[in-house]
Amino acid sequence: MNAENQTTFALIPITFIGSVLNFSILIAIYKLPALNNSFGYLTANQAIVDALHSVIFLLYFCPMVILDQPIMKSYSFIVGCFLLFCYELSVLTHFLISINRFCAVWVPLKYEKWFSRKNTSSIIILLWIFEVALAIVFYQILCHVAYLEEIHFIQFTNTKFCGFVAWYDDFVKNSVIIAIVVCVDISTVLRVHHVTKKVRGDNKFTLRDLRFLRQSVFQGTVFLLELVTYFFIPQYFHNQWIIFLGTSFMWVSIHAIDGMIVVMCNPEVRNFLMGRKNVYQITGPQNTTVPERTREMSNI
Repeated sequence: MNAENQTTFALIPITFIGSVLNFSILIAIYKLPALNNSFGYLTANQAIVDALHSVIFLLYFCPMVILDQPIMKSYSFIVGCFLLFCYELSVLTHFLISINRFCAVWVPLKYEKWFSRKNTSSIIILLWIFEVALAIVFYQILCHVAYLEEIHFIQFTNTKFCGFVAWYDDFVKNSVIIAIVVCVDISTVLRVHHVTKKVRGDNKFTLRDLRFLRQSVFQGTVFLLELVTYFFIPQYFHNQWIIFLGTSFMWVSIHAIDGMIVVMCNPEVRNFLMGRKNVYQITGPQNTTVPERTREMSNI
């Protein structure tokens, strides 16, 4: 088996996990009343784009490479555009989730108004419209992102302008967004620690709020690591498998890891997927004690 097929076969298990896991999370969010809120809507949007990204790799990219289909390769520029669309929509959804947790902690009195279910739905629709327009302009009209035989993966058109787009629109823009997400999450965590330490009577945050925050922090951190490895590992390593694991495999697996973090941080989703009866109820702040909050924050 040649190296091209070896690396492609290595993508099949993680893309299968990403597809099944994220579609399962989407079903769980739809079924669970505890996630019938703004954060649940944003997490569902995250699961949709992660699932689509994984499905495209599983059902189009992998068969195209393994079967060496010239017709599929000739249309890979459309697939490349859609993959980048899903990836960037995922990054922007992470940003919204981070802002959602920031507002819930810093301006709780206005949170329900700003992030009502109606407003959140409108924001998600606008986000899709914005990203569709961006993808068409940058990845269909100005440049193409197509399968390249030399690297056995998708790549921007080899022109000076498209190189500029790849660096600034892809790496720099997404890195700045994820860096902002990490900074916002740190600010949110510090605020939670401050309130937890200061308040001794009525408590401000529920355990569910803290689990949502933990999910946001973990996902933002993992995406930042993926961006760093994708653009810098090829500059310092020459081993084919190290480059593959740090670039192509990481870029694909990040969407499965997203789903794993959702399952890990949400016992309601985890129990639903495992067929267990949910014992986690939606409780008000008065039912959460300071020691419980402290234990939850120690896991962030």
